[in-house]
Parts: sequence; C-alpha cells; structure tokens
Amino acid sequence: MKKTIIAASVAALVAAPAAFADVKIGGNVIQEFVADGDDTGHKEDGLESKAAVDLVFSVSEDLGNGMSAFAKIHTLRDNGGSANADQVVGLKGDFGTVVLGRMEDFSEGKVAAMAATDSSDALSIEPNGVYNTGRNEGGIAYVSPSFNGLTFGIAGYALPNMGSDATTSTISTITGLGTGEVDILVGSTTVSGTSPVTVSAAAGSVMTNDDASSKDAAANIDATDIMVEYANAGLTVRVARETVDAAVYGSNKKDQQTTSVGVSYKMGDVTVAGYRFDVDNGAGVDANDTDGWFIGAKMAMGANTFGIGYSEEDDVNTSTKAIVAGKTDKNMMLSVDHALSKRTSITAAYEENENGNDGAQNDRWAVGLKHVF
Repeated sequence: MKKTIIAASVAALVAAPAAFADVKIGGNVIQEFVADGDDTGHKEDGLESKAAVDLVFSVSEDLGNGMSAFAKIHTLRDNGGSANADQVVGLKGDFGTVVLGRMEDFSEGKVAAMAATDSSDALSIEPNGVYNTGRNEGGIAYVSPSFNGLTFGIAGYALPNMGSDATTSTISTITGLGTGEVDILVGSTTVSGTSPVTVSAAAGSVMTNDDASSKDAAANIDATDIMVEYANAGLTVRVARETVDAAVYGSNKKDQQTTSVGVSYKMGDVTVAGYRFDVDNGAGVDANDTDGWFIGAKMAMGANTFGIGYSEEDDVNTSTKAIVAGKTDKNMMLSVDHALSKRTSITAAYEENENGNDGAQNDRWAVGLKHVF
C-alpha cells in the first residue's frame, strides 16, 4: 500500500513537467557602452550605458486535426524602463496562421527588418524611422500557407492613441507690439512670438488645431497592410503596402501610403540584403513624399560575424515630420560579433551619420556583451 502511494507520488512528480512542456521562456540580455562623437558631454564623461533586456514567454497547445493554438508575451526593458512589445494569441493549421493582439505591421516587422546586418542593439541605420507605425494595438493578421515558397499576408491594425481630436479656440485679442512681434490672447492665455510669426485672423475668429491626432479615437481599424513573400534556396523577397487612414492625423489630411521591398540572399556564410521604401503623404500631408534605401551584408568567419550596411533617405524633421526639401541623410555602419559560445558573444559596432539638412556628421561607437537564453 505504502509502496503504491510512493510510486504514484514519484510518477506524479516526474509527469508534472510534461504539463508545462508547451511553455517556453527565451530572450536576451545585452549591455552596451556607447560613445557619441557629436556629444561633448559624452566625450568628456566617457561611455554612455545602453542596457536592453528582451523577455519572451511562448505558449502552444495542440488542438487536434492539425490545428494548434499559440500565444506570446514579449516584454522589453531598456535602460531600466519597461515596455510591452508583442502580445499576441493565434491559431495555426493547414489554412494558415491567424494572429490577434499587439504586434508590428508587415511593413516594419517583416520588410524593414531585413535592413539589419549589424550586431548592435543601441545603434541602427534602418531607414524610415519617422513615418513607420511601430507596434500596433488591436491588430488582426492572416498569413497563408506556403505555396512552393510563396506566401501572402493581410492585416488590419488599430493604432495607439497619440492624442485627441482637433480642437478649436476663439481669438479674443490680437495686439501688434512692433515689426515682426505679436501677442495673441487666446481665452486667458497670451502667446508671444517674434518674426517670422504671421497672423491673418481677426478678433472673434475661430482657430482650429488641424494637427491634433485622433488615432484610435473612434475605435476603428486605422491601418491595413498587405505583404507577399517568396522564399526558396537562400533567396527571400518581401513586398508590402500599408495604408494609414487620413483621420489618424487629424482633419484635412490624406491617407499615408508606404510601399516597401526587401531582398536577402544567403550563400554559405555570406548573406546580402537590400531594402527600399517609398512613402506618399507622410503623416497625412501631401507634400511629404519621401523614399530611401539600404544595402548591406554579413559574413561568418569562424567565431566572428562581420556586418556592413549603408543607407540613404530624404531628410525628415523628426519633430514636425516635414520633409527638408532637396536634402539627403546618409548613414553607414560596421559591426563584429565574436561568439564565446552558442549563446554568449562580444559585440562591437561603428556608425557614421551625415545630416542632410546642415551637413553635420556624427560618429558613434558601441561595445557590448550579449547573452541569449
């Protein structure tokens, strides 16, 4: 009797982990130190710390009949702060894959991601950092099965709320203080400015803030994305087209449309990659038509992996999101990853940027230690 109880207890303990066999924990920890050649404070004070932690919980369940359910929670901790990356749940089977939750769009997570041939987490020269939509809330995506290497995907996203609807204020007083100087009294608030401030409204006029963002204000699907991929014999080609609804950017705006193409080809230890994007009506403004491109390669040599990349794109003001006409940003990056084991490596990277607006150059260096688990 006692032997039976003991045997049953041992069996239960041994069998218990099997119930959790479909739960996986993974991620990486990387600590880098960055020197910025354009920042006097960093040159005088030494290296700037850049720490990043990716923690991923993945779950899967066999539902039978060739169908399975899955979920993933991806948490980021950069420099002590925390944020959520992907938080998805989905179904997979002969019909393809359906994913719901918080996720990156195809244009960013699949196509633009191909413009990464370096080993650094802190440094990057990936183009189109202004008009991409990042991770999206309330997404729903479908990816087809592979038809001899050809797959397609379609998705819709509710973008995160970036502000409020457009607002109006009544101008009660406009007082000129001299050439090129004005004070504008809106309600009980006085706003002062100097040339080239221009005022064309009269007292009693209604001023509308057209640039207010109404993302997700109506709980609608704000963006749609379509992608086609072909992968065979080391070659991968991805093409995506994303449309963001004009109402996301406020009144009197247009749909933002992004077309992107990514290509990579692996030949033994060498992988070459290229990426090109074209944005129409960036941030909903018809004058913001921009494009850019990237080309790069990485090569494995023993315990070392070397990376190189170069990109060019139209200069865009990151604050106003307006294009600086006739100006081009140029970026170059070199990196090396030295593997100490399958999961631990030392990284080093060099980045060189040239600002198209004023021609200023900035060099950055990063060294770090990375562990993948």
